[in-house]
This record gives sequence, structure tokens and C-alpha cells, in this order.
Amino acid sequence: MSRRQLLFPLLVKAAWVRKDRALTALLSIVVVATMATVALSVYSDVGAKLNHEFRKFGANVIVTARQSALDADELAYIKAALGSRGEVVPIAYAIAQEPSGSPVVVGGTDLAALKELNSWWSLAPDNNSSSQVLLGVRVAEKLSPKGEDFKVSFGNKTLEIHPGAVFRSGSDDDSRIYLDRQQFSALTGVQPNIAQLRVAGTPEEIEEQVQKLSAALPQVEIKPVLQITAVQAAVLRRTRSIVLAASAVVVLLILLCMVATLTGSVLERRKDFAVMKALGASNGAVNMLFAGEATLISAAGAILGFVAGTVIAWWIGQANFGVGIPARPELLLPVVSGSIIVALIASTAPLKLLRQIQPAGILRGE
Repeated sequence: MSRRQLLFPLLVKAAWVRKDRALTALLSIVVVATMATVALSVYSDVGAKLNHEFRKFGANVIVTARQSALDADELAYIKAALGSRGEVVPIAYAIAQEPSGSPVVVGGTDLAALKELNSWWSLAPDNNSSSQVLLGVRVAEKLSPKGEDFKVSFGNKTLEIHPGAVFRSGSDDDSRIYLDRQQFSALTGVQPNIAQLRVAGTPEEIEEQVQKLSAALPQVEIKPVLQITAVQAAVLRRTRSIVLAASAVVVLLILLCMVATLTGSVLERRKDFAVMKALGASNGAVNMLFAGEATLISAAGAILGFVAGTVIAWWIGQANFGVGIPARPELLLPVVSGSIIVALIASTAPLKLLRQIQPAGILRGE
């Protein structure tokens, strides 16, 4: 049997004979690989998960006509530009008068699309399923506290409102009345002057899309909703920072643990290494044997850690976002390589100690 063929069984035998030390080192590498897999999986997928979650908070871009109203061609261009990566809800606003003569903001739009866009709104049960009206909670408390009908007027036209669902948004919308587009058009004749957009993507991708639309449609004003995009960017940045910082601390602690474990292994086996040197083994050969053993343990631990980390990452996604983070086989090589590098770094101090072993003194019991 050649030396290369003999090396692997020798490394396995050396690890097996001292199972306690080998197991400690193995568990250390498993923890490192698990944390690395979780961190890399969450880091790479958390952006998509947060983008999906932030889509529930309504429009993140507002398009406003600089003059008059948004025409059909402009709306068609915006819808085509966004494609499947966005939603467009045109809204027309007008100032009508409530029965007491006080002004009230009335909007006309596709109510189903508006509710879907603002799925975070708190909707009270709709007792009138045939109604084509959405009432903000403040308007409902003032004009229809018990769900009774009321009238609004615009110019010389009057419309009787049959209250439908009441929503609470926590914004100015709570003081508005939203009508079906046909009812609103019959009352006011006003065409859509605003479009609420929900653009999918990171804050950078949203900003890029805003710039493209602004360049193509200079006659309209297109602005991101800074409260949403800024919070989205801050949450993403902070989440990734926490994941990386926690992982770095754990890796550092495990590295110190491995240094102690491998140093203890050298001290425990110093007689074995002394005998090898006395029989003619060079420092390089002894160092290679020790480093090979550490590499073998780290490779096995990395594979186990990758499996454990994949399961934990899936659970984190499921628990926090309702959708598990899928396995990423492309991370296996970086995780294994990184674990081996960590093990070799941890072997630096023990290898220095190993080179200082003097066979004569050790064999005499000094």
C-alpha cells in the first residue's frame, strides 16, 4: 500500500482513537458550518422575503398629473413598464360637500383593486354587499354612525351614498369616501389625476424604476413613498447586519474553542509525535498528519452543519415570513471551504507547539 493510500485510514484511526477530542472538534465545526449556512441563506434570501412583506403596506410610488388628468396612454405605458412586477391603481379625487355643507374628499377608483393594494387596511364587516362605497372611519363616524344613508353634492349634482365597508388606515384616507369609478364619474366628471403604484423590488430597484418612468413621462410627477422605501431599506440593512454580526461572534468563539481543543490534542499525543520524530519523521510530515486530521474532521463537520443550517434557515423563513427559505446547494462548497480554513487557522498554534517537541526529552519523561 502506498503512502497516499495509507494516509486516509491513518487519519481516521487517529481521530477514532481519541474520540472525545475529535468529537469536540467535530461539534465545533458543525456549529460554525451551521451558523455560516444560516447566515448566508438568510442574508441572500431576506431581501426577497422583506420585499414580499412590504408589498402588504400599499403603494410605494405615487404618480401625479402636473396638469389636468392622467390620460389613458400614460397609464397604459406605466402598466406595460411595470408588467408583472407592479400594480397600478388610478384614482380621481374631488372636493365634494357633505349634507352640512362642509367639504369632504371623494375618490373614484376600482374599489377591489384599491382594497387589494391596501390589504393592510382594517376593514369592518360590510353589511351592504351591494354597496359600491368605501368609507374612512372618521367619515363614517361623522356622517353615518349607524350605517344610515347620506348625500354628498358636487356642483349642482347630488349622490345618495349607501354605506358599504368602513376601513381604518391610520392616514388621511380615514377622512375620505371612495366610490366606484362609474359613480364618481357620474357625480363629478373628473378623470384620474393620481395613480398609486406598488413596485416590487429592493429600494434601489424601486428608485431605478421611478427614474425610468420619470424620464419617459416628463409630463407627470413620479415620486416614491419615502416612508415605505426608507423603512424597507433600513430594515433590510439592519437585519443583514445583525445576522452577520451574530455569525462573526459565534465563529470567533468557536475558533477559540477549537484552538484549545487542538492544543490539548497535541499535548495529549506528544509522546506519539515524539516517537514518530525519533523514527525519522520530519516536522513537515508530522505537521501534515495533524493538519490532515483537522481537515478531515472539519470537512465532515461542515457537511453535517450545512444540512442542519439548511433546516434551521427553512424554519426561520417559515416562522417569520410564512414561507421557508429554500436549500441552496451552491453554498455547500463555500461552507466546506470556510470550515476547513477555520480549522487550519485554529491549528496554527498547535502546529507551532508540535514543531517544538523534542523526541529525546519527551521519551525520557521530561
